[in-house]
Amino acid sequence: MVTKETAVEILGYIGAAVGAAATLAAAAQIQDLSEGGALAIALVVAAGLLGTGYLFGLHPAERGLRMRSVLWFGGAEAWSVAVTIFIGEIAGLDGRGGAIVSSLLGVAIGAVLWLHLRRSLQEVFLFLALLAVLVSMVFPEPSYFGIPDLTGMAMLIWAFGGVWLFLAIRRIVGPVRTGMVLGSIAAIVGPLLFTRTRVAGELLSLATAGGLLVLGEWLGDSPVQGLGIAGLLLVSGGIVVEHAGDSTGGAIAALAAGILLLAAALFVGGMGPRRPQGEASLPPAPPPLAGAPPPGPPGPSSTT
Repeated sequence: MVTKETAVEILGYIGAAVGAAATLAAAAQIQDLSEGGALAIALVVAAGLLGTGYLFGLHPAERGLRMRSVLWFGGAEAWSVAVTIFIGEIAGLDGRGGAIVSSLLGVAIGAVLWLHLRRSLQEVFLFLALLAVLVSMVFPEPSYFGIPDLTGMAMLIWAFGGVWLFLAIRRIVGPVRTGMVLGSIAAIVGPLLFTRTRVAGELLSLATAGGLLVLGEWLGDSPVQGLGIAGLLLVSGGIVVEHAGDSTGGAIAALAAGILLLAAALFVGGMGPRRPQGEASLPPAPPPLAGAPPPGPPGPSSTT
């Protein structure tokens, strides 16, 4: 049975999506739409989503806050589009400077929304906006001579992911679980963007994934462990495809290495005496106190 609150949520999402899409479709039908007109449309969409999200969030129930989170995320994205149009098309600030200013304005609205509503979508938007600022600052200028070196940017993404993961663990950013997932993904993916030292990047990504598995076990956090496992599997498989997929000898060597690693895992996992099933591991008994009689079988109980 669909409750009234669920129906309201469904209608709200559909209405917001249809309204935004219809506005954009109507704008696409306008021939020779000026930059000012495109900016006005993006601002109208942003204001509509942000205002509607604010009204839905006035209800303290979880459903109202969830709807506010979704609509505010869409409004923030529309704001970013408006900022990009204004900075690049109207103000004429392009290149690195335009990207940095646009990203900073995205951080501004992302921070305001996150401070008012600390939910996952708001943290995702703020994380991506901050990452966009950092990438804009270090992204190499386009060159006609070969592929640009992205090593510096990749290292920055890796470091930013680690910092965000630390902030989430310390509960400085939140929701904590979302922050840990975002930081983990950035830390794994970042080194894979190395261009001139791909092997070093792959090894760093592999080590990061292994470290996340250890960290997740230490924290007792299954998602972080899962991301570490996924990173180990995907990065290892990618290394084989990248470096051994074009030769039969390399594929056979990779297969042999995989079998040896599996055998080593089985050997290490099977080392040590095995405890019978159901037997608990108890700490050793403390030494008897001075003057106390040695332990023996319990005698008959007495009542007073």
